Amino acid sequence: MPEQKEQRSLFGEILDWMLAPLLLLWPMSVLLTWLVAQNIANRPFDRELGAMARVLAQQIALQPDTAGRPIARFRLPEGAAELLRSDETDDVYFQVLGLRGEFLNGDTAIPVPLDAEQGAAGEVRYRDDTVNNTAVRVAYLWVYLDGKGGAGVGGSPPGPLVQVAETLGKRSRLATEIIKGVILPQFVILPLAVLLVWLALA
Repeated sequence: MPEQKEQRSLFGEILDWMLAPLLLLWPMSVLLTWLVAQNIANRPFDRELGAMARVLAQQIALQPDTAGRPIARFRLPEGAAELLRSDETDDVYFQVLGLRGEFLNGDTAIPVPLDAEQGAAGEVRYRDDTVNNTAVRVAYLWVYLDGKGGAGVGGSPPGPLVQVAETLGKRSRLATEIIKGVILPQFVILPLAVLLVWLALA
């Protein structure tokens, strides 16, 4: 009897040592999967936001004011604003600021970025922010203008700021689908792994 109790005790100790790491690693796997899913979900929508920002930047040109000083002018083709905002899932905002930070067009609710460096010519940057107390993803760039009014040219001081922001509905939905596709099979694999460990020890 003492030998049998010792065997059972040893069996339980070995089982604990093998299962404990498995049960601890599983929540870490879930967290890592969530972080990876968020990153994957951001990529295609970030590219789309960046493309929108570049298109808007191309609509900016330099013109002299009455005193002969250069000022930025922004002209959006008719119907383009409605097309830009025509998203069935998310709200889309845009903002264009001039050479001196003056508002040119779009939505005033988008916060101005706090970057110390404004980046290279045409470099699109991304950040998470809020608009009207709602979480958004923002693509933004400072437009470089030459003396002839061309946009996206380096070699001169950065000028107007273009920002495009979008709420996170599509991103959250895609991330959820990715997580479901990865996590649900683990609910089958984990009990199976526990059973196999138990059978191997038995």
